[in-house]
Amino acid sequence: MYRDGHAGFNALLYAPFFPVVSGRWSLELALVGAVVALAAANLPDLDQPLPRISHRGPTHTVWFAVLVGLVAGVGTAIAVPATPAAFAFGFLVGSCGILAHLAGDIVTPMGISPFAPLWRAHVTLEWFKSKNERINRGFLLAGTVALSASLLVTVW
Repeated sequence: MYRDGHAGFNALLYAPFFPVVSGRWSLELALVGAVVALAAANLPDLDQPLPRISHRGPTHTVWFAVLVGLVAGVGTAIAVPATPAAFAFGFLVGSCGILAHLAGDIVTPMGISPFAPLWRAHVTLEWFKSKNERINRGFLLAGTVALSASLLVTVW
């Protein structure tokens, strides 16, 4: 998937949780979660301009998801200090945001090796090419609509 597809996919996945988090904890935590989910959407692709790191290499692993989850957990705990569950929530959203990106790349012919370097098994479902504009735009549209509707329902 390309940037728009990943962002839309993460927004679509986070949308149902927005009102739940807002009702259980706070609107502030739900908003921080949305920011984390969207920020994580394209984070693994930071490897593209780097000459010494291959694309879909170390940043496309479950280990990177754990690292991002830890950073997101700390950031969420700092951003919403009044919520005792903030670290755990940030960790979960950050990790799942990266895992959602990986899921979006597994369905392309290039695939990924999610457990490298411990296990180099290459995973691909070959459903569609990364550059498929219909898929990327479709996910962006669906995610934008779902997250916007979720926000409006929660605030209303």
